[in-house]
Amino acid sequence: MKVYALIGPTGTGKSYRAPHVAQEHGIDCIIDDGLLISRGRIIAGKSSKAELSRIKAAKVAMFYFPSHREEVKKALREVNPEKVLVLGISRPMVEK
Repeated sequence: MKVYALIGPTGTGKSYRAPHVAQEHGIDCIIDDGLLISRGRIIAGKSSKAELSRIKAAKVAMFYFPSHREEVKKALREVNPEKVLVLGISRPMVEK
């Protein structure tokens, strides 16, 4: 699996632009804010944007909770994408 990253500060349009970037580059899946997205559909995960606490939202986006992390890992194994686009606010976040 080849991993690509789209990195930028919060509110700069990463989530908006990601589907276009993925389509242009033949990328099968997007990981964004705790979600695994394939062909425009959420296939696993939980959105950090639904969290009321900023700390919990950050933990969801980073797959801190084991059950959430395992759900997305299982879905990735099942989909087995050739390419994945990961969105994040920093390179260390994307690498983690």
